This record gives sequence, C-alpha cells and structure tokens, in this order.
Amino acid sequence: MKIVYCTDSVYRMGGIELVTIAKANALAAIPSNQVWIALADNSHSAITRLSKVSVLDLAVHYYENDGKGFWLDMMDFWKKRRFHRHRLEQMLNDINPDVVISTGLSTRYFLTELRIQSNPVFIREMHFTRSYRQHHARGFRKSFFAQISEMRDYGFAIKKFDKIVVLTEADKTGSWKNWNKVTVMPNPLIKQAKEHSVGTNKVAITASRWVWAKNYDSLIHIWAKVVQRHPDWVLQIWGEGPEENHMRELVDKMGLMNHVFLMGSTHNVQEQMAKASLFVLTSRTEGFSLVAIEAMSVGIPAVVYNCPGGIRYVVKDGETGFLVPMDDEDAFAEKVCTLIENENLRRTMGQAALKEVEQYGIEKITQRWMDLFQELLDKKRGKETMQLFDDENAIVLSR
Repeated sequence: MKIVYCTDSVYRMGGIELVTIAKANALAAIPSNQVWIALADNSHSAITRLSKVSVLDLAVHYYENDGKGFWLDMMDFWKKRRFHRHRLEQMLNDINPDVVISTGLSTRYFLTELRIQSNPVFIREMHFTRSYRQHHARGFRKSFFAQISEMRDYGFAIKKFDKIVVLTEADKTGSWKNWNKVTVMPNPLIKQAKEHSVGTNKVAITASRWVWAKNYDSLIHIWAKVVQRHPDWVLQIWGEGPEENHMRELVDKMGLMNHVFLMGSTHNVQEQMAKASLFVLTSRTEGFSLVAIEAMSVGIPAVVYNCPGGIRYVVKDGETGFLVPMDDEDAFAEKVCTLIENENLRRTMGQAALKEVEQYGIEKITQRWMDLFQELLDKKRGKETMQLFDDENAIVLSR
C-alpha cells in the first residue's frame, strides 16, 4: 500500500509533527507498505534518519518573504499556494498513492481538488477540537475571525474527504455528531517508557508549549495554594514558548522561586516524568493530550482540568487521576494535596494508569489505521468496479 502524509513542516517538532513521524515510521515497517511525508516548507534530520520513510521537500516556503506589508504578503501567499498545489499534484501522480492524508494546515483546503490518476482515498486528520479557534480566541476581533475561519474550514472542501479522523469520542459526539464520515483514532504512545516512577519523589510535573492556551497562570496560582500545606513539594514545568517571561515574572511575584521551576525543553520527557510522582495539566482546551498519555506510561496519576476536548477520555476520574471543573483552582489544589498526602492512592492510580495506557501502544494504533485504509480502499474501488461494470453494460445495451 502506498501512503502519503501531507503536512506543513517539522521545523518546530511539536506533538503533531512527532506523532506523524512515528505513525509514518510504524506504517513503513510493514513490508507491503511504502510511505512518504510531503513537506511544504522543509525537511528535517529527525525524519530523514527514518530509512524506510521517503521525505519529499516541496520547497514552498510559505513565510520566507513575510513582513513586506499585508497586501504584498497576501499576494506572495497565494502565489506560493498555486505553486504548492502544482508541485504536490505532480509528485502524487509520480507516486500513484493508495492513501493520501492531510495533517497540516495548508493542504486541507485543496488536497481533494488535485487530479490524481490513482484516485486515492483522501483522509483528513483533526489534531484539534473542531472549535479550537474559538477556545483560543482572545477578544471580539479574534473571536470574529475565528468564526469566519471555521466557516471556511468546515465548508465544502472538507466534505470531499473520504474520511475525517478525530482523536476522541468526545469530539466526534460533541462536534461532529451529524457527520457520517467521521471516525475516532487516538494518537499512539510514541515511546515505551524505560523506567516507571517509584511514586515517592516530592515532585509534580507538567510539559507542553508555554503558550496562553496551556493556562499556566492558573497552575502557578494553584501551586501557591499547594505549598501552603506542602512546602517540601516542587512543581517542574518542562517546555518553552512565548509565555516564558510572563511565567517567570508571576513565579517571582508570588514568591515561588523555590517551589516552581521552569525547566526548559527536553528530548525525553518520559525520563523526567519517571522522576516525578504526579502529573498536572491546566489547559484551556485539549484535543487529545499526548503528554498525559506519556505521564500515564511511567505510572503516575494525573490531576487535570476537565477542559473542552478529549482529556476526560484519557484521564479516568477517580481511577487514573482526577478531573477538576474548569478554573476551580481551590478544587484542583485540594486534589493535588489528596495525592500528596496518600502515597497508597498515588501508587494505586499510577498502576491503573499503566494498565490504561496499553491501548495506545503504537502497534495497536498502526493496525487500526491499516484496517481503516483497507476498508476505505475496498469501498472506493468497489464503487469504481461497479461503475465500470455498469458503463460496460450500458455500452452493450446501446449496441
């Protein structure tokens, strides 16, 4: 089976990029498969090392000329969009793929309009909740443009995809309940943890991009409440991002310099999680939360806001951790203190988390993808065969 992932770039190597690379590599390991990743903007050493995955750098470079002014930037963008369509169409016809998957932002608007001779199955992966723009919008102007973007995004083009894949049942039933082309496929756990937490270190941990959507203001306020009862426990925040200066200022302002530590980025977050005893997350919205899965894989319980999205399907309230109502900082701090004060509960929930995370193993998720590909191909090519049969009969009858 020939499979092509179409995405923007892997320069930043965030969750979407890492998951796409992991899935592509796992699919390529199946002897009957050939897998490509088509990038709009750049190649990257992290995926060129994957010998079984072919990397196609289309060299579109959407943003290389930004900053010349609104209209010049827009003209340059649409010029590059035409180039992107032409180059991708050309490369796909050279490959003759069976399955083409859009995981990026750029191809979702035009991928199904390309004329590909092999007539592949087109799949769109949704790595965010459908209304993520509204959740992230700050102020009336951004909220207005978020609504316009959603109308464009979920208009005519998306209906041409053979399947729309979302990450959680919550998103499907909440945002896509009237769409019969939508199916659920969770992200896989990319790496198996080499070590599990002993559950005795007085460390809580979290990790993500340091951006407004992750709501670190709330987490820092929560930790100020926690240290009033447990000053010997510390919070480690791993990552990087534009909110760093603000976060450091807030930590200093609240006198938490010896209790909250901004650790920076790491290439092995599970190794750091294994040194902690509980995981915390205060996001305003979460499509799936791969980082919560990573925490579960080292055997630590989680305390998370029950935010819009699929986090409630990842963390089982009262079993693998606690779900806290959004923005209830007192309740969140209380649940953290409950776990701090009860080592047996931490261990019990940590063991339950290890069991729960088994379903996200990359081998199991890869097989689910292969089953979906085959189902869609059988359906699409079955229709083609029936159409050819009907056309031939029509010709015979006309004679």
